[in-house]
Amino acid sequence: MQEMFAAIAVRAQNTWFRARDEETGQGLVEYALIIVVVSLGSLVALKFLRDEISNLFNRAGSSIRTGAN
Repeated sequence: MQEMFAAIAVRAQNTWFRARDEETGQGLVEYALIIVVVSLGSLVALKFLRDEISNLFNRAGSSIRTGAN
């Protein structure tokens, strides 16, 4: 019985080490993390700059309207 538990523990440990040392898919994860960081940075920047961006579009829209008349 004790040998069976030892065999299971060794098999689990070997599986853990193989999964830990495997590098397939690592590049994809790194690119996904970069995309997440850039997206969060963009959202934070838009949150802080929303009033300035809104004013910019309002001025552009009103200058187009007055320029068309």
